[in-house]
Order: sequence, then structure tokens, then C-alpha cells
Amino acid sequence: MPLINVQYLSTALGGEGEFGVYLPEKWRDAETLKVLFLLHGAFSEYKSSFLYSSLARYCETRNMAIVAPSSHLGVYTDMIHGENGYSMLKEVVALSGKMFPALPSEPEKRFILGISMGGHGAFKLTMEQPDQFSAVAACSSPIDVVRTMELLENGEHFGGGAELFHAFQSANTYRGTQGDVIEMARKLKQEGRHIPRLFLCWGDEDHAKPEDLVTVEKFKELGIPLTTREGIGGHNFDMWDPLLEGILDWMLKGDEVDGFH
Repeated sequence: MPLINVQYLSTALGGEGEFGVYLPEKWRDAETLKVLFLLHGAFSEYKSSFLYSSLARYCETRNMAIVAPSSHLGVYTDMIHGENGYSMLKEVVALSGKMFPALPSEPEKRFILGISMGGHGAFKLTMEQPDQFSAVAACSSPIDVVRTMELLENGEHFGGGAELFHAFQSANTYRGTQGDVIEMARKLKQEGRHIPRLFLCWGDEDHAKPEDLVTVEKFKELGIPLTTREGIGGHNFDMWDPLLEGILDWMLKGDEVDGFH
């Protein structure tokens, strides 16, 4: 069960990039191997999701590899003032397949999960490359960053959000761009294109809950299915970890999963 740390020269970042690759014991079994792209939250790096959750153990029993880039405060976005976090994400997804050719390339075996800040990157990449993933899940995430920026600009957001201003500048700057997830989803729906299965969860005491509930309503208005769950607790791994095993089962089995473990 190796966890491999990869440091590489990143064209997107113009310097050193880093990501981790977890390989389950049966990774050579091409028939059953799946891959999960894991995007961490703010003020962190890829190892945090392994240290504070049981995700590696859950993936081991499902023969699922993990590819997890470090974005720190890059918000998985090509920032107005800062790093090219979104280009880096796409770079890692492509590079990991070349470096580890055993990782499956079939969309039905590829999944993506974002924690907090990572959920925006996960949904954004899925909407840009909907034919590359089977399902995407986000935990307590600002999916609709245009709304998040509106809240920040009006002084109604829970946090200072300086990194979000560095990344997106303003609601108007980000609205209608490649990262406007709601608009991207609307276009996919209008064009009749395939949209992977979508999942969003939050905690009952989570500061992300109000934003996530608005996101749920927007997807409902678009007529795009979005599976949701509310966990117990706040914005931390104490709340997320009990949901993760069920999220993986939902990814693999679809909406036939009735509740979580």
C-alpha cells in the first residue's frame, strides 16, 4: 500500500509542483482498479486528507488508487494574482497517467472528490471535461464561486477570503468564465451533453451549509440531478470522515446506495 510523493517541474506553476499517488495492494489488477482524484481544502496540502481521514483504507478495500495534488491556497484556479492552480490540476491529471500507466483511463473508472476549497476545482474540471469522469463529489464546498464572491463583496461571508479575491478578483470578473460552474452546467444541459453524476454534502453546523443549499436549488432549477447528504458537525474531518466511505460507494454503485455506513 505505497503512498508515493512526486515532486516535478511544473510548467503551470513555473517551478516545483507536488502530488501524491496512493496505490492499493491489488493495483496490478487492471480489471478492477479505479482511480480517485482527490483535491484538498485551503491552508493545506495533499497529505492532510490521508492524515486526518480513513480515505486510504476505504480506497484499499475498493481497489481504488488516489492521485492528490497540492494546491495550498491556489483554489485550483488560474488566479488573477497568484499561481495557476487550475492549469496545475489539469497538468497533474495528465502527468499521473503517463507516470503511472496502470491507472485506468476509462471514464467509468475515474472519479474526483474535493474537500472544501477542492470541491470547486473538482466540479469545475468535471464540467470542462465531462467525458473524463464517472462521478464527482464535493464536501462543504463553494461550488458557485460567483455567489461566494458576491457574499464577500457585501460583507456577508463567514471569512475574510483574501485568497478568493486574489484568485477571482470579483463576482463580475469570474461570472461566465470557464470557472463559473453553474453557467458551465447550464451550457452542458442546453447542449444535451453528458454530465457525470454529482454529489454534494455539508454538516448541520457547517459554515458552508447556506451556500451549499443555494447550490442545490440552482442545480434543481437546471434540472440536473445532484445527490446530497447532511452530516453531523462542522467544517472539518470529524464531520467529513464518516461520510467518505458512503461517498465512495455512491461513486461506484450510483444512487442505488441507500444511506451511508
